[in-house]
Amino acid sequence: MLGLGRTCGFGLLLCLLPVNLTAEPLVSEKEQAWIEEAQQLVEAAASGRAEARSFQRQVEQSREALREIVKNAESGDSERHQNMILMVALLDAAAACHRAGHIVCPPDLMRQLRAQLARLQAQVGTLG
Repeated sequence: MLGLGRTCGFGLLLCLLPVNLTAEPLVSEKEQAWIEEAQQLVEAAASGRAEARSFQRQVEQSREALREIVKNAESGDSERHQNMILMVALLDAAAACHRAGHIVCPPDLMRQLRAQLARLQAQVGTLG
């Protein structure tokens, strides 16, 4: 009889434990939104129809948003932030690739942009 009570007590304690005990990185809403915006910029660059000045302004806004994210971050997020910084550097390179007022990236840069975006998405556990 005493064994059943202990079992129920342990069961009750287990129910009180947090459900998610994995050590997945927590991604803020701002970081998630930044990554989604980066994805939209990569898609715009790939289209070949992105207006250069608008794209350049969006990349500048993205850089400023990332600066705020990193400034307010905790130290455990450094690897993800390094990948985000590399992403904005690649977007800067894409912003410099314009012809006739539109963004036209070389194939190698587009491969790098897509690969970096995939790294970021895998790191935060999103598919897109």
